[in-house]
Amino acid sequence: MRWSFAARASRWIAPTLVALLAIVSTVAAENASLARWFPHLLRFDSDFSPTYLQRELAYVRERPPQTIFLGDSVVWGYRLPPAANAVSLLESHGCACANFALKAGSPPNYYVLAKLLVAQGIRPRLVVIEINQKAFNAADDTYQTLDPGIAGLAAPLLSAEDRAMLRGVPSDDGLRARVDRDLDSLSLVYAMRADIRATLYGDVDTVVVPHPTADILEGTYDLSPLTEGNVGVRYLERTLDTLRAAGISVLAFMTPTNHALMHDYIDAPQYRANVDYLARLARSHGARVVDWDRAFPGEYFFDNAHLRADGQRRLAAMLAATLGAAAGPVALPGAPMSAR
Repeated sequence: MRWSFAARASRWIAPTLVALLAIVSTVAAENASLARWFPHLLRFDSDFSPTYLQRELAYVRERPPQTIFLGDSVVWGYRLPPAANAVSLLESHGCACANFALKAGSPPNYYVLAKLLVAQGIRPRLVVIEINQKAFNAADDTYQTLDPGIAGLAAPLLSAEDRAMLRGVPSDDGLRARVDRDLDSLSLVYAMRADIRATLYGDVDTVVVPHPTADILEGTYDLSPLTEGNVGVRYLERTLDTLRAAGISVLAFMTPTNHALMHDYIDAPQYRANVDYLARLARSHGARVVDWDRAFPGEYFFDNAHLRADGQRRLAAMLAATLGAAAGPVALPGAPMSAR
């Protein structure tokens, strides 16, 4: 009886080992191929994983860029392919830069990214921060919400105050979370499934939709006076202080806004007062600030702030001229138009 059981079991050992070896070999080959074909993507996917973020951090650590960009969907390149945003254009013309802008960017996300850069020993010559007044509106989805890809990687760096104030910080340490982490560590294809899909097939927002009216965008900007009590203000300050403490210079620019479209809703003294408040705050924390809020005519925009391809080209030219030597040997064709 014992011999019969052992004999039957022995017949399964070899096929099982062969199957396991095949699985391990396949995963190893996939990981190697993915690392070779996609060592670095032009921008973060709209649903990127913590593993993807860790790979991008490792990439910039091994190939130090001169300039890292923190921004929201404007710098990310909403409704445009990855190669068409301003940072990608700068890279293609020689800029030693990296785009850490997020489709759903906001000061809390800037802060956590800054903490990750510093914690991992990444010291660019310059960090460029986009300051979009939209993100300081408490009704905005990004106001105090961390991107899951960032929160999943940076959770150990967050204080108790951060965890209490910010949404999206992972707290689930159950079976599903542990299984996900284990699969992420084993298979790069699993960990980067969303990033690869977006790279191969594009983002859904590249599909052109009808031009919106100002009425649809009513409420995008909160014209209440900005104060220290605003979560965005608080985390913009913390971002700037984190970078300054690490010896990293900062250039902040006020997001170009479509005043031609949004005139009835934002061309009021308090909107301008908030722009000036944010600019003063950034300067008081050591940043150099350029105000491009009114620098673009309406024809450069899809909507209130998202730039068309020609708008991104103009933004790239303006950034190249403003960054100067910090951008590296950029040879971007076309002279930028003067900001008004």
